Amino acid sequence: MLKKFLKSSLIVSMLLMSVISVPFTAGAASSVTINWNDVKQDIDGFGVSQAGWSDAVYDLQEPVRSHIMDLLFNQEDGIGASIFRGAIFPDFNPSPGVYDFNARPDQVWVMQQAQARGVDKIVASAWSPPAWMKTNNQTTHGGYLKQENYGDFAALMSKFAKEYKDQFGIDMYAMSIANEPNSMTFLTWDSSEWNSTNFQVFIRDHLKQAMLAEGVQNTKVIAGESSWWSEDLIKDSLNDPAAAERLDIVAGHNYPIPIINTEMPTTPFSTAVSKGKKVWMTEVSSVDTYDPGINSGLKFAKQMHNFMTKANVNAWLYWTGAIPGNNDEGLINVYKDTNTYQVTKRYYTFGNYSKFIRPGYVRIGATESPKSGVYTSAYKDPVTGKFTIVAINDTDSTAELNLAPSGFTAGYITPYTTNSSLSLTQGANIPLVNGSYYTAVPPKSVVTYVGQNGSQPAETLTLTDNLNDWSLTHAHTSGLAMDSSNTGYFDGDSSRVKRTEGTTQSFVYQLPNISNFTATLYQFSVWDGVAFYASPDNQNWTQIAHVSTPGVYTGSKWYRKQYTPQAAFPAGTQYLKVELSGSDSWEKQVSKMVIEYTP
Repeated sequence: MLKKFLKSSLIVSMLLMSVISVPFTAGAASSVTINWNDVKQDIDGFGVSQAGWSDAVYDLQEPVRSHIMDLLFNQEDGIGASIFRGAIFPDFNPSPGVYDFNARPDQVWVMQQAQARGVDKIVASAWSPPAWMKTNNQTTHGGYLKQENYGDFAALMSKFAKEYKDQFGIDMYAMSIANEPNSMTFLTWDSSEWNSTNFQVFIRDHLKQAMLAEGVQNTKVIAGESSWWSEDLIKDSLNDPAAAERLDIVAGHNYPIPIINTEMPTTPFSTAVSKGKKVWMTEVSSVDTYDPGINSGLKFAKQMHNFMTKANVNAWLYWTGAIPGNNDEGLINVYKDTNTYQVTKRYYTFGNYSKFIRPGYVRIGATESPKSGVYTSAYKDPVTGKFTIVAINDTDSTAELNLAPSGFTAGYITPYTTNSSLSLTQGANIPLVNGSYYTAVPPKSVVTYVGQNGSQPAETLTLTDNLNDWSLTHAHTSGLAMDSSNTGYFDGDSSRVKRTEGTTQSFVYQLPNISNFTATLYQFSVWDGVAFYASPDNQNWTQIAHVSTPGVYTGSKWYRKQYTPQAAFPAGTQYLKVELSGSDSWEKQVSKMVIEYTP
């Protein structure tokens, strides 16, 4: 009952505290400065491809296929991918003067569905011109576009953009001339080879004229898309003013160079940037592995971080959103025979960016690696003042960070965590205290923090219980006691809760609308046996996933640790249970509880 907390003016003052106490270990946290006025590149979006694989979704039965589209492109129910990449198929122009843009109804459906879910950047790449235009008379195994057919291929690209709009209502944001033009001749899928001069002549003397003729001159042109990260094949076009005039986006992929199996450095496309062009990373995946877990999620989250902060790209795309089978080429694996699918951790770590960093945002300055194995970046919406901070912890220990805003302020930020056990799970709001947001990033995790510039502190009250007695608790089991011995090992703390026997014991708090807590424990080299539960009625309990700070040595084998929730409390939580277990009764002792709630 709340009335039991009003025993004295001292207790009243504790209840009326509106700001959570600074954690004891905050001094050990690494500082990350977020500079609102240090504006970097524009963000065009984060996207996925279904080029050649639209049937992986289209062939599924309803409602599964629509659910997958929601997962990929709906910002509320999914990860809100904001760019869709399809293909300009050779089948669209099977012979001279013959066009069939109905040849791939699966792609039409998927593009329409993505567009209906708010995707305004539909793009398409050409893997190969039709065989009759090629030097090797086939769409596979490389081969060049014959010079006498430059105009024919430019007409195909332009008619594709026009007919997809007129027939299907699909607005083509951009078209790419060639997917991986440095292709090897042994490839069994559609491919074509282009050199730097080919691009320059095609763009300058053919493509822009054909696009004007079809009235699609507002569709942007993408060029480059080498299989490894390089702008070399497009530099001649960029340095030719007539060609550069018709070139909008320079793109590259991030696959390793064959034979040596090494990725190119993640560096800016300096020539493209100097000519005022956008730069996109339009494809990457792992083609010979199967890892739906957090290790793959972290791998590609780090790649996203590097491309954002080192290459300064405007957009980043994964190879496919959904693809058949057990592989790492998609964010979602689909199984047509059973009409089912598997969502990978890659999907969620990708969503740590795509869901919260929207088209029109800009990247802003942030400490990029506050400590070894930890990476941070920050973004803002210049119009609304919303902002996003992404932290990656690729270590086996909790990373304590002080996120310090510079040039802006917000009363609180809200975290969303992905790790082996959580998937974009919303956590409790983190208040601004003494000019920064203290956060403990769990091991092997990606956490996104969102906020609003100028927002006020969340209206919460705080109960601080130093556990000198049981007066602030609602109930406790019989096997608990206050321990005042050996204070030298506990920073002078003269009262702590411990068990009197090696059985599971617990104590409970009752407060309205509990939203957060910080538990300080002393532990004797034993890091398990601590759990937290939430309940609306003191009967039905939900375990709350938590993270702990690294132990701070305090004497003998004792270490001080702090525990905080990773996930938001269920709405209407009225009870918080702290549970201790393990065979030794004395090896963990609770020193302090700080609980946030809303009256």
